[in-house]
Formats: sequence, C-alpha cells, structure tokens
Amino acid sequence: MAKKQSNDTGQKAYPGEPARLFPVLAENSKEGRALSILLSCIVAVPDFGRTLLTQIGVRLHSRGVLETFTEVVLDDADKRSLRPDGLITVTSSSSAWRALVEAKIRNAKLDNQQIKSYVDLAKANNCNAVITISNDFAAIPSHHPTYTERLPAHVDLFHFSWTSILTHAKLLLHGDELGDAAHRFLISELIRFLDHPSSGLTRFDHMPETWKPLVTSVTAGAGMASLHKEAPHVTDAVASWHQETRDLALQLTGLVSSPVAIKLPRHHVNDPQRRIADDADALCAAAQLRAEYKVPNAAGPIEVTADLRGRSLIVSMKVDAPEDRVSTKARLNWLLRQLQKSAHDDLHIVAHWPRTKATTQAPLAEVREDPGMLDLPGRPNPAIAFTVRMVRHVGARFAGSRTFIREIEAIVPAFYAQVGQRLKVWQPPPPKLSPAPKDMPAAEPEATPSDSNPSPSAPEPEVHHEVSRPVQDEPRWGNFD
Repeated sequence: MAKKQSNDTGQKAYPGEPARLFPVLAENSKEGRALSILLSCIVAVPDFGRTLLTQIGVRLHSRGVLETFTEVVLDDADKRSLRPDGLITVTSSSSAWRALVEAKIRNAKLDNQQIKSYVDLAKANNCNAVITISNDFAAIPSHHPTYTERLPAHVDLFHFSWTSILTHAKLLLHGDELGDAAHRFLISELIRFLDHPSSGLTRFDHMPETWKPLVTSVTAGAGMASLHKEAPHVTDAVASWHQETRDLALQLTGLVSSPVAIKLPRHHVNDPQRRIADDADALCAAAQLRAEYKVPNAAGPIEVTADLRGRSLIVSMKVDAPEDRVSTKARLNWLLRQLQKSAHDDLHIVAHWPRTKATTQAPLAEVREDPGMLDLPGRPNPAIAFTVRMVRHVGARFAGSRTFIREIEAIVPAFYAQVGQRLKVWQPPPPKLSPAPKDMPAAEPEATPSDSNPSPSAPEPEVHHEVSRPVQDEPRWGNFD
C-alpha cells in the first residue's frame, strides 16, 4: 500500500514532456514508446488509470488531477542530473502524490543500482514512490522481483509486469465500466499494441539454469541432505516459481474473464522476503513447491504442487461434504454427479474423515464403479470432505527449464475446465413451513341470541366499559406472490 500522500501541493516544476499517445522517438526507443503510450492511456481513460493506481493504494478522486510525463530530468541530492523514464502525479486541493517510473522491455533486466539511484532521487525531489515496469513478475505490486534493500521512510517501491497491465486492460474492456466509446477504442488499441510481438512483451517461460541440476539431485536421493534454504540454486528456484505462479494467475484471469489472485497468508503479504524464506524451507524439507489460487465464486482455492522427488504435478480442490446426507455413499454420489462430464484419466478422489488425519483415495473412474471403495474400515461416521486431484507424472520433462513451465501451464487450466468450474459448495436447504399441529383445540362457537339470556339463579354479570379501539388485521399465512 502507498504511504500517506504528501500535503505539499506546491507547483514544483518537473521538467518533462506530457506523455503522448503517438510519441515521436527514435526507432530503437522501444521502452520509451511503450511507456509513453501506456502513460497517455492512463490519463485519457480515467477508469484505466484508477484501476492501476488502486493496485498500489492510490485513490483517484473525481476532483483529483492525474498527469503523466516522459523525458523527465531531475537532480539528486548531489546535484547530478538523472533521467527516469516517466513521472506520474496525482494532485488535489489538499494533497499530492508523485511517482518516478522506470520501464524495461523485452529481455532487458532491472538494474538494482539504477533502482537505488531512483529511490534516492525520489526522496530528494519529494516524490512518494518509484514504479518499475518490466517482463518480470511480482505476486503483488509491493513485492518487488529484484530489489530487496531497505527503503527510505517516505518512499515506496512498486512493480508491474507488462503482462499484468495488459490483463487489467482486458478485464476493463470486457467489463461494464467503460461506457464511453472513445475510451473503449483507446483501451482496445492499447491491448492490440501490447499483444503484438513487436511490442516486446513476453511471458515467464523458463526456470533458472540451476533448475535441472536441482531436480536431478533431489530425485537421485543425494541432494536433500545438502539442500539449504539460503543456497543460491534454492532461492533462485523459489523466486522463479513465484514469478511463474503470478504469470499463471494472469493467464487464468484471461481465461475466466475474472481476477484470479494468488492466495497468500497475511505475513507473506506484509513481508515478501519471509515468503521466499518459508517456501525455501518447504522446498528443502519436502522437495515441493506450492501455490494456491483464488477464483471468484469457485467452490474453494485451487492448490498447485510441484513434487520434485516424484517429478509430478498435482492440482487439487477441496470441498466439504453435504451434511444432509447420512452415508458416505450418498455424500460421494453428490460429488460424482457434479463430475459426470469429467473424463480425465488422471483424476483422483480423496475422502477425509472426522477426528483423524487418515484419508482414502482412488481414481475417479474406479470410484464411479464402486463408491464404497473409499470407506475407511472401523469408521461408522461418514466422510466430512472430499478433495479432487489431478495428478500428472511428467518424467524427464519435469527437469527441463522450459518444458516444466509448459507442463504447469497446461495442467492447471485443464483441471479448472474439468473440475474447478463444475464443483459447487453444498448449501443447506431453506427451512420449510411447519404444518399446523393436529391436536390444536377447535375455536369456540360465537354466542347465539338464545344463549344471551342468563339463568335466573345465575348472578348478574358485571359490566366493564372499555374504550373502543380499531381492530387491526392480524398477520396470517397466505399467498406471498
């Protein structure tokens, strides 16, 4: 999240040119051209600018003024002139927010020393943040993919991948937010530009060079004892896995036309270095890399596991069993009806039982033939949850830096198509109207004129004078249409 916006609303001069939709730049200035087009669209289409700025905690109010610049020249604390690629400013009557922008395209890598100089430049010029844009991926914008040094108190560092920007543009275009025809045209042209191979946008497509030796050592049984969470080949594998999981989330977002997010615990959201350390620990302890995805309105998170020891990929989703069925077979049939059209041979069903960690598992095809095969001997109570798994043994392709990525990016969408989009959470039925009790006494009949004459021996009844009140209709069951 962005730090608090500055109260400095003075019109400090920031030398630079307004970002142009049609920049006049040298042929070899692909970075400058791409950034200028992007920054101009952020201003020309306020909903698009608001979408991106919201990701970093900056609110663009209706009275706020958003401006973007390129070819900015600023002096640092030592009076050295530096030229960041761009500048974004958001000003209102009471506050101002400013961010320097550094962009890389194609295979160009972010330079940590250059980022540090821009962080210092931002501090010297009263800017609130530095934003980097490249083909590197980050789980969330505040998790920078390369820079890990401590930041000054009032300067943030954020990162966007070009792919994430393209995905946000596609979601905006496919949604209902853009009512203006001109805005829709501009965003569609931005998408066309970024989607074209000549733009320089690339996806994450390979693990590091140390991936194959790492997998080979683990599967050979000799490498587990020597693995250490701070070893370069371990941290490189974890960092690359984080980039791939983010790229995969963006791909899923495009496939379902809804934002798919990586599910992170709060301590990992707040501390990206702890996330790397914890995942490195898990890799060293269990020889596995894991990730979870949240798909809007799905029955549960999608869990993805890369098992180095078994050279296999596992994608799964867990759902609670319906509580209105009393037997495991009935509960299992509820699940199987949802998977009637799921025909993958590598799908398995796992049954979870109360008060034990023990589970039972069998291939989906066999469970269809005999649902009772998942029963746990000695357990009278029915299963409480089911996990549907897709298990794929990749073999030699697991160790390939590029083939591993291709296998991951094939199995996860396949699982969602076969399972994820079909599973539904069990919902208890609504309560029904209770029938009237059969032993309810009948209402007493109204008095007749013959009953109004009292018996001669009966005492004369007392007369009570009451204030007459209008009779209100009492509520009663009826037609609710």
